[in-house]
Amino acid sequence: MAVKIKDVSYKNLLTNSNIEFEKGKITSIVGKSGSGKTTIFDLIFGQQLNFEGTILLGKKILDKSKKDKQIREIRKNIFYLKQDYYNQLFNINILEDIKYQVPNIKEDKLNELLKSFGLDNSILTKHYTELSYGQIKKILLIIMFLSNKKILLLDDITTDLDFKGKKALIKQLKKIKREEKVIIISSGDTNFLLEIVDKIIYINNQKLIVEDNKYNFFENKTILNKCNLEMPKILQFKDVALKNKKIKLLYRDNINDLIKDIYRNAK
Repeated sequence: MAVKIKDVSYKNLLTNSNIEFEKGKITSIVGKSGSGKTTIFDLIFGQQLNFEGTILLGKKILDKSKKDKQIREIRKNIFYLKQDYYNQLFNINILEDIKYQVPNIKEDKLNELLKSFGLDNSILTKHYTELSYGQIKKILLIIMFLSNKKILLLDDITTDLDFKGKKALIKQLKKIKREEKVIIISSGDTNFLLEIVDKIIYINNQKLIVEDNKYNFFENKTILNKCNLEMPKILQFKDVALKNKKIKLLYRDNINDLIKDIYRNAK
């Protein structure tokens, strides 16, 4: 189920935009604050309907003619982790929240995910008001990984996640993208994005621009500056190594792979 934005215009944020989010790939939307990243998530989720153009979710058409019942039907295939995610839990305790959103959960899978995200099973008896923002986000991510949604919308995904949370997120996203899901994320953490994404879409002057080669994007200081992003640390290091030490290194997403390359060059 691919997601296609066709000739979409919305307020002063998007103008006649066309883009396709492919299944089996992780795509990141980037841009400076206020450029329309969250708006794109809201449009795909059917939260904003007063736009011109069409959004296709597989074979289902989303446009301003759709009624509430039709929108609810479309949303059955979507998991949306919002920027203000801390309002997405509401039940008696965390276990009830999980069961409400994922009936017939597999206990062994739940325990595996809790451990992966650094959470103890005792958290299941707590109310969300007893949790930190980071713990709430981890629980919502666990709900997402337990569910079988075809489209995953993750807005500002790395905010409030600790190191272990980010590592668990990377591991699980890489695993489930093989299930042919559409995964769309936004984050200001370029180190995280470099390691996880397959494709970058950046917003510039109300247009959506595709960059299939993430290394081209993350090494382009002009575009990074327009998006208010910094170059990932691993690429900064590669740049310095080439200029100052004349060491030619390959593109790497993972620091361990880079260390191996440096060791080979040193020999």
